[in-house]
Amino acid sequence: MFKNKLCLYSNLMRLNKPVGIFLLIWPPFWVIVFLSNDNIYSFLSLIFLLGVIFTRTIGCVVNDFFDKNYDKSVSRTKDRPYAAGLISRKEVIFIFLILSILNLGLLFFLNVKTLIIAAISIPFILIYPLTKRFFVAPQFFLGLTFAISTLMAHTAFTNTYPVETTWIFFFATVVWVTMFDTIYALADRDDDRKIGIKSTPIFFGNNDKLIIGVLQVIFFGIFFYFGILENFNRIFYIFLITAFLLGVYNQMIISKREPANCILAFKNNQYIGLLIFLGIYAEQML
Repeated sequence: MFKNKLCLYSNLMRLNKPVGIFLLIWPPFWVIVFLSNDNIYSFLSLIFLLGVIFTRTIGCVVNDFFDKNYDKSVSRTKDRPYAAGLISRKEVIFIFLILSILNLGLLFFLNVKTLIIAAISIPFILIYPLTKRFFVAPQFFLGLTFAISTLMAHTAFTNTYPVETTWIFFFATVVWVTMFDTIYALADRDDDRKIGIKSTPIFFGNNDKLIIGVLQVIFFGIFFYFGILENFNRIFYIFLITAFLLGVYNQMIISKREPANCILAFKNNQYIGLLIFLGIYAEQML
């Protein structure tokens, strides 16, 4: 009984599907590896790693809490523990409170400037699940929510407010998340239309693949500009081009909008984030 409950709680927090963590981790760590030169193995890095895990799990719990009735009507989400009635409302609230306490506890290790930005991020995390009810582009709102972590990483490691370079990471993250979450939402577009959920694939209509492609070009263009701005050497561009080719592959496999391929393309973005991280890391080690 206890073991089954733990498994259900794990599924509620999506610990059985860690791809979300692997996507969320890269934006702040792009900043961290850029600021820390070749030394990213620090206590602050650990705090951000834990923060990413707790924040993502909190987001999943909040999302399932608000979307229970919607999730029951979507084939991909109908078996989620709360939607399926396998755990109670009280259990979901309890898990949310525990995770929130743990996440807030990490803030004691951060400076005041970072705490201010963290306070700004809290409403974004809580409001995001509701945006699909009234906002035509909830994926863009998710991008803003993700991107705040880049600003927090800067203030935590420098104790100064974000500068131009950090805002480059911020805007790249907004574009990237909007793009890959649009790919993710393609898998649910038919169900979302039926139940009245808003999403960028619905908003973009038949131009969805074109706009996804444009967002990819903008994203990689931002990092190309970043490399020029920082006078990076050839090695960064090798990683960037490899990531770009993976983006091209993703564009190809979503051509028929098949749900399974859309989910695969979505997951592949974790490797794009990793490749960019490795490119910056390699430059810092030269």
